[in-house]
Amino acid sequence: MKRIIYIAVCLLSVLNACRKDRGNPAKVVSPQAAAADEFAADVLGSWYLWSDEIAGSLGRLTPDTCTTPIAVVREIRYHENGKEVDHWTSLMEDLEAFSQSIQGLGVTYGYDLQYGKIANQAGAYFLLVTYVAKDTPAEKAGLKRGDILISINGDVITKDNMNEAFSSRSITLEVTELVRDPSSGGYVISSDRKSVSMTAVDMYEDPILLTRTFDAGGKRVGYLVYNGFGVRSALALVDSCQKLKSAGIEELILDLRYNGGGFMYTTNVLASLLAPMANVEAEDVFQVEIFNKALTAQIDPQSLVSRFSTTHPYYEKESLLFTVDVSAANPGIRKLYALVSEGSASASEGLLVGLAPYLDIVTIGTRTHGKYCGGYLLAPDEFYTKDYYQQNLSKFSLIEKWGIYVMVSKFADRDGKNAAEPDGILPDIVVTDNPFDGYPLGDENETLLKAALTAAGKTYTRADGSSRPVYVRTERLHHKPNILIHSRKPVEFKQP
Repeated sequence: MKRIIYIAVCLLSVLNACRKDRGNPAKVVSPQAAAADEFAADVLGSWYLWSDEIAGSLGRLTPDTCTTPIAVVREIRYHENGKEVDHWTSLMEDLEAFSQSIQGLGVTYGYDLQYGKIANQAGAYFLLVTYVAKDTPAEKAGLKRGDILISINGDVITKDNMNEAFSSRSITLEVTELVRDPSSGGYVISSDRKSVSMTAVDMYEDPILLTRTFDAGGKRVGYLVYNGFGVRSALALVDSCQKLKSAGIEELILDLRYNGGGFMYTTNVLASLLAPMANVEAEDVFQVEIFNKALTAQIDPQSLVSRFSTTHPYYEKESLLFTVDVSAANPGIRKLYALVSEGSASASEGLLVGLAPYLDIVTIGTRTHGKYCGGYLLAPDEFYTKDYYQQNLSKFSLIEKWGIYVMVSKFADRDGKNAAEPDGILPDIVVTDNPFDGYPLGDENETLLKAALTAAGKTYTRADGSSRPVYVRTERLHHKPNILIHSRKPVEFKQP
């Protein structure tokens, strides 16, 4: 499963930083590791947001001595007062697989999972299905939000094997649900179980999970579930907003609770679909980017800002691939309700930060992730000048599939404010996502959607809720990175 290759390396690697041990023979550095050392040191020393702060640690990437550049990059990325600040900058051996996973491409089952501990079984866990994407193996197998998985390929789920739910090519799961325990009045895992077998497929996982409308407080309110800012979804976002506009919505509920981010390009497209049209046509400032001192001195000041626009050309390696036009699709909403959680990160946070000065936004859920910066996916041939790369082709060809996701800038709104820094956006209305509530996403009784519709003016008839499970604490089993990708390089790197 391509999207898991990188994640597994990150989670399982326990290699220490490379140093020569006195009294021991010098370590032999492979030519590949030496090339990766040089590449990582050059990127971190020039483009990295915290390049000044880690300057004293770059010597640990010396090509003559460092045998484990992937581990060293993780260890020297920025810390403050002993606490890791940058959780995201990463050197990797397969940049293409990482890039594909961000765009919803790769081998997948098509579900999102959280995990929790089974109280009376030492070391035993369960996995909880939070959503199932359209036309995926998980949907075809009949899995749904709220399903509980209690075994993988016949084995009890533990910390050691739970990632097989994403990483294996084929899988057999034991599926059950929560039921009320008459003796205690609480909820227990049902003894009624079924077996589900699936084979992962290589496909595009559409991040637009659901689009629909509701009546609330005498007005039409749209609802859009969006789970990732992939470039391919930009055109589909225009289609979704055109449908919502045709339905006459005045307000929108944007569900970002499982959206870990994606591409800055798509963030700007969605921002231009949601901001007041007058600001879009005026090309007002959507975001300000804050780079390190050295880059700031070299960058064209106009490149420090991202603006709303009616048209959004997308370039890849300086070739125009397509242009997205939002001029006819902006629904002109007066208010935005954003459903958020710890899973709302990076581009999701950047969208809300940039829109805040222009739009009445009510955030509902729990505190967001706190990924308040963006980066660039770089291969060696994209970082170095063409001449330098060609002159050193014998060296860099050894790592031509390698790459780095490096934090380059922090985002802020037009006034330089960033509510996501340092610990995430605290919601206006605190409500905990509850996949156990018995309702699918898009049902007006689902916990977070109900809170948003209530805030929008919808009146609910009180029910005792005795047939609905209570909230059980779980944690997200991450299979996608929290990420914000720049669509342009800040400056060209010129090697001496």
